[in-house]
Amino acid sequence: MEKGTGKAIVLMGALMWMGACAMAANWAFEFKPVNAQMAIYSGGLGDPTAPTAHDAKVSFHVQGKAARDLFDRMGPDVKTECGSDPKTRVRARDRLQCIRYSPSDYSCYFGFDLKDGKSIGGNIC
Repeated sequence: MEKGTGKAIVLMGALMWMGACAMAANWAFEFKPVNAQMAIYSGGLGDPTAPTAHDAKVSFHVQGKAARDLFDRMGPDVKTECGSDPKTRVRARDRLQCIRYSPSDYSCYFGFDLKDGKSIGGNIC
């Protein structure tokens, strides 16, 4: 290593770190509006029934910008999910599923078992 090269590398690293900190300083934790619907049901998504005292679940369907933001941060696409239309893109992580039907139409689905609070799927294809 040439004389001064180590200092230049350290300086570049420090500048990059400061830039990352500046970008993080502009970010703020904030809740944003969400276009969403929900359905409370019993049984399974493929054969839902009215909720009961012993079995109640909720499925959330998020659309619009919030769904696009979730989809964009999930990557990569899952090739084996919900796919007969090659234009439809699906991203799934455990029980969160986001679908891009077109460049302007996004939906995300997730759910919870209301009796034990556990996360469950919110959609079936």
